[in-house]
Amino acid sequence: MDEGTPFSRDIPTTELYESIIQEEIVGRLEYAAERQWFAVVTGDCGTGKTTTIRRFSEILDTAKFKVLYLADSKLTPRNFYKGLLDQLGCESKFYRGDAKRQLHREIELMRGIHRLQPIVVVDEAHLLSREMLEE
Repeated sequence: MDEGTPFSRDIPTTELYESIIQEEIVGRLEYAAERQWFAVVTGDCGTGKTTTIRRFSEILDTAKFKVLYLADSKLTPRNFYKGLLDQLGCESKFYRGDAKRQLHREIELMRGIHRLQPIVVVDEAHLLSREMLEE
């Protein structure tokens, strides 16, 4: 009987061991989300940062929050806006400034009409360029 591949990335987080530390981090992320704050999760390679973010994303109230996830170590400002707009179901404008305004407009619509707060997750953000961080 095939039990599936152990340690694959598609294992539901509810089937993984929930450590006290992970639950504390998830609680802190929920606290930051409720207040619309920035939050940073750091740690050594293989310590479960991405898994913790997955867990956080899965338990968020989907009636209140919309998670937008980017994992691109070569992320540029233009691709940042395009990636977020794609996840919102919009075709991104070509120029960065236009796409940025378009994203702001879409987020305001999401907040005003659907009463949803965006949660933007940038995985592997320590690899972002200075230009991207400044943007």
